Amino acid sequence: MPRHITVVPASTKAGRETIRVLLASESKPLVRGIYRDTSKVPAEFASHSNFEAVQGDVGTGAGLDFSRSDAVFYIPPPIYDGTDQGEWATQTATNVKSALESAPNVQRLLLFSSVGSQYNHGVGILRLNHISDKILENSVPEVLIIRPGYFHEDWAHLLEIAKADPPVLESWLTPLEHKVPMVGLQDIGETCAETLLAESTKPSPYYFKLFGPRHYGSLDLRSAVEEITGKEVQLKIVERGELPSFFAKLLPPTYVQELVDMTTAVLPGGTMAGDFEYDEGTVRGRVELVDSLRKLYTKEK
Repeated sequence: MPRHITVVPASTKAGRETIRVLLASESKPLVRGIYRDTSKVPAEFASHSNFEAVQGDVGTGAGLDFSRSDAVFYIPPPIYDGTDQGEWATQTATNVKSALESAPNVQRLLLFSSVGSQYNHGVGILRLNHISDKILENSVPEVLIIRPGYFHEDWAHLLEIAKADPPVLESWLTPLEHKVPMVGLQDIGETCAETLLAESTKPSPYYFKLFGPRHYGSLDLRSAVEEITGKEVQLKIVERGELPSFFAKLLPPTYVQELVDMTTAVLPGGTMAGDFEYDEGTVRGRVELVDSLRKLYTKEK
């Protein structure tokens, strides 16, 4: 069982939740979190005797010391400063690979990827994950690559929208009956921690999906928000032709088309639309969308 685990970047949602589960584990692993900015270390981690925070940067490769680690958890971060996502993915994954090659003690790499990362085109911003997968899939003796669905928590903004009068929920999940895989951070943290601590090994590289207990669509989003807030919410569907203007409100212009391409890839007829089945390579989470969003809503209050 890996006893010393490094998480990088540790400030990511998946990294933070996995560290929380690891530190609560009865196996008591030593956990090292690599942060570009160590001021972002949560107080609950900093005060834990089995946790060490160090400064490092996957973009430059500085501080990526895995020499004392048995296992590494890498979460490829996107970038939105105008840099090409493909160039950034190559740069960061190559830096991580170099650090792994300098650390012969590392026997296991858990790579956080995404559903659809098997495609090298037609998936927009997810090409970052495709490139990272290919560069790192043979970097250490055991490489496990997890492909989760959309995060429940990425819909947290809908809770803020529900405060409007009248509340209008905009969703790009169309048509209304179309559903996609989603999963909550609790399931992500628990699955990643269990994978890092597991005794048994898998054929390497081993790819597996992580979905929630079921798939969700626009009507499920509205139902969850209405149940949590007690408000009736109007649903407005963002049609395909409206996606560029919709995402232009959220991202720098350089990245709008990539997000449009990723979105259309999961809609009916899209590149990824046939990849949402539960199969023997799928871990099924337990947490429902409404429960993940309720937790956020309760925390805000």
